[in-house]
Amino acid sequence: MFGLQPTHLIIILVVALLLFGPSKLPEIGKAMGKTIREFQTGIKEATQGFSDEVKTDAAKTPAPSACKSCGKPLAAADAKFCAECGAAQT
Repeated sequence: MFGLQPTHLIIILVVALLLFGPSKLPEIGKAMGKTIREFQTGIKEATQGFSDEVKTDAAKTPAPSACKSCGKPLAAADAKFCAECGAAQT
């Protein structure tokens, strides 16, 4: 945990107790927990929005259709026959 040893954590807790007092520590802990939770939620929403945009962009880009027989590009995406080799595209 960030290279902190148990003695370091105890010293930090004692200093916090001296600075804020025992009555304020639960309030500070609650506020910090709420802040971290909101930050995590914001990161998840941003990541979700970005991945949705990427999926939408990928879905909009039509895949180039190629002949199943010769592999050359078809003249139209819904072509029934290849213009190069004449193979049926079903």
